[in-house]
Amino acid sequence: MNCHSTSSSRRNFLLGVAAASLSPLSSFAQAPTWPTRPVKIVVGTGPGSGTDTISRLLAPRLEGIWRQPVIVENKAGAGGIVGTEYTLAANDGHTLLMASPSMLLAKYTTRNLRFDPLTDLIPVYRVFNTQVVFVTNAKTAQRAKTMAELVALSKSSPQGIFFGGAGRASFFNLSMALLAQSMGVHYSAVDFNGMGPLTLALLRDDVQLALSGHLSVKGQIDRKELHALAVVDRKRLTALPDVPTLEEAVGYKGFLPISWGGIFVPKGTPAAVANIIARAFGTLYADEPARKSLEARLSGTLVPSSPAQFAREYAEEANVWKNTFATLGIVPE
Repeated sequence: MNCHSTSSSRRNFLLGVAAASLSPLSSFAQAPTWPTRPVKIVVGTGPGSGTDTISRLLAPRLEGIWRQPVIVENKAGAGGIVGTEYTLAANDGHTLLMASPSMLLAKYTTRNLRFDPLTDLIPVYRVFNTQVVFVTNAKTAQRAKTMAELVALSKSSPQGIFFGGAGRASFFNLSMALLAQSMGVHYSAVDFNGMGPLTLALLRDDVQLALSGHLSVKGQIDRKELHALAVVDRKRLTALPDVPTLEEAVGYKGFLPISWGGIFVPKGTPAAVANIIARAFGTLYADEPARKSLEARLSGTLVPSSPAQFAREYAEEANVWKNTFATLGIVPE
């Protein structure tokens, strides 16, 4: 064999190895083998909630990617606090948390909270955004067919209108408080334990306004029992194309309190593991036919994300809520 040829081949091989060590793929190859056992997704709400539904729909698909069982476990209670504490206590590298903004809001609503949602958890992937609409009942819609008309109606009596909520510190109640400041809605909150009783009260005109995921009330909207006034989003909903956004309805341009579901892991989890988890959810998002099928079963849309992007959005939202609570004079209880 030609010695020059052998030397040249060896040099080219070594250059190839060096180039590979600098490529993005090398970091993936050096990432830990994860998962090495079943993965648990903890949901801080009960069965049937948005975060529960999406977790159960995605679990079989994640099993196909990770080649390990993916178990969804509900740990409902205290607005997501119970599920968060359970996840932090496990801290086994294979227990993930599917959380909503309620978990973040606990920092500002709950005294003596045993964890800090801003420092004890790592945001990994924002999985979906809930598409929420303002709805009223048929009786009220006879006097106020638009959001602007409902704002005017709320100012026509000293007590304003009644808003159906889920508790003083719930995401919907706080969203209403935030939006009402800018829109000038005069209202009193009446709280209910669940969407069923709230919807019934809305239909009976015990309350005149509510915020709801669009799928929860679309049947009543189609039957003209309820009337959608505005979408709390930047764009209109495919399922309700005639319903304007809040900006279109009343010119609202401020922060939009959009509920979401996102994956978190306890602090100390290696970044390489967080990236593996994020890549799996990114793969699911990229499958457009499957994504459309999933979205048809949700009051929301799947979104592209990453650990860095979700962390940035999470910090920005925390700052908005911190300022909102200070403005409203709400202190932890």
